[in-house]
Amino acid sequence: MALQLFGYIMSITGLCGLILATFTNEWKTIGHDNDETVFLDEYEGLWMKCTISSSSFVQCIGFNTLLHQAFEIRLARVMMITSMVFSSLGAIVAIFGLGCTRCLDKNKQSKDRAAFAGGILSVCSGLFALGITSWFMYGIVDDFFQEDKKARYVIGWSLIGAFAASLLCLFGGVLLCACSLTHLRSNTNLSKRPVSKIPGKDYV
Repeated sequence: MALQLFGYIMSITGLCGLILATFTNEWKTIGHDNDETVFLDEYEGLWMKCTISSSSFVQCIGFNTLLHQAFEIRLARVMMITSMVFSSLGAIVAIFGLGCTRCLDKNKQSKDRAAFAGGILSVCSGLFALGITSWFMYGIVDDFFQEDKKARYVIGWSLIGAFAASLLCLFGGVLLCACSLTHLRSNTNLSKRPVSKIPGKDYV
């Protein structure tokens, strides 16, 4: 039960990380190559682009028109929102299957299946987020080494956070599934154990 609860906590932490990373704006930041004479910082997320002047004045411009955005932005939005939906559903479903709750106590098999379903949803969430964050990172690194690029962006903290959150959802879901399968198999073996027709005697 401890591993199952730990997996659930990992999934919940991953969900919180996904939400925070999706709606913060440091997916990529301008790289200055340690040049201290540059007094303008830029960072960009999935929803807006911000600049910080030398006087610490922050100006952000929102991405209001969806069709005018780059394909990577549109795809990242869809994948991250899908990941959050799957993770949220997984967290809700898994509650009914946790050993520390009283939900479905009268039907242990249904309880284990609920935990397994929640784990599967969390794994899917982690895979969606892991795929898009890895692809986004590759795009930033690839653009950075293009010779014709004037503005060279580097990987921001929000993107790193999204990547870490996707791993938490993935491994948390795997733990939930593994614990649920162990319980399901043990319950199945007990149900298949032959019982002797002679009172007081069981087959071994």
